[in-house]
Amino acid sequence: MKKTVTALSLLMASASATAAPLVDFWVGGYSWDTAYEGSVAATANGEAFDLSLDNTLNLKDANNNVIWAAFEHPIPVIPNIQVKKTELETTGNGSLGQTFTFANNTFNANVPLESSINLNHTDVTAYWGLPLPVVTVDFGINIRMFDGDLMINNSKSVLDTPVPMLFGRVGAELPFTGLAIMGEANYIGVGDTNHMDYQVVVRYTIPAIPVLDVNIEAGYRSFQLNIDPTDFDGDDDDLNADIDMSGVFFGLSMHL
Repeated sequence: MKKTVTALSLLMASASATAAPLVDFWVGGYSWDTAYEGSVAATANGEAFDLSLDNTLNLKDANNNVIWAAFEHPIPVIPNIQVKKTELETTGNGSLGQTFTFANNTFNANVPLESSINLNHTDVTAYWGLPLPVVTVDFGINIRMFDGDLMINNSKSVLDTPVPMLFGRVGAELPFTGLAIMGEANYIGVGDTNHMDYQVVVRYTIPAIPVLDVNIEAGYRSFQLNIDPTDFDGDDDDLNADIDMSGVFFGLSMHL
């Protein structure tokens, strides 16, 4: 948490520098109240078995932190750049009334299961905007770099695969209100992998602050990850999961 707050402070401080004409700098961050549902791949009695995150491992809802920055310019052939860092971490305690195997380790029936999940990732997005009045329409390519794992007792399965995704964003400002609404999505469907991440945000710009826009934001984000790492040159024992994480968020952004 301290690292995230420090990084966000540095990003916001950098935004106060003098901007070049026709160049936009954005920085922001939010706290995301995340609920975890879904399952990860395991085996029981020699057959594939879905190990439930919410009913068996009892993963807790958690507040996760997101920071992001974007640079936009008017040169059509060169993409704009957005970088976003998302923390997705929580823990749980549970048990299962049957023997199963996870990450090449066997767990006996009814043994206590202490788990921790980390699906932290960094998005690097290259995108272009359409020159439209009133509305914003952006599209591009995002590379999502996972640095995550699921640990159950002393057994760990990792997810450290870069995943390419399509990126899109639409938005509009409501004249004379200081309000704007925006939707953003990343998606890939390839092989056995289907990954969708979208968010909808309402933004209010605080009036009477010259040059620098300071915005209060609230929204909803849904992160649906059905991934087979072998689709992206991962190993067979990497984390194979079907997870849904969603919830509301609140944050701040700055635009220079």
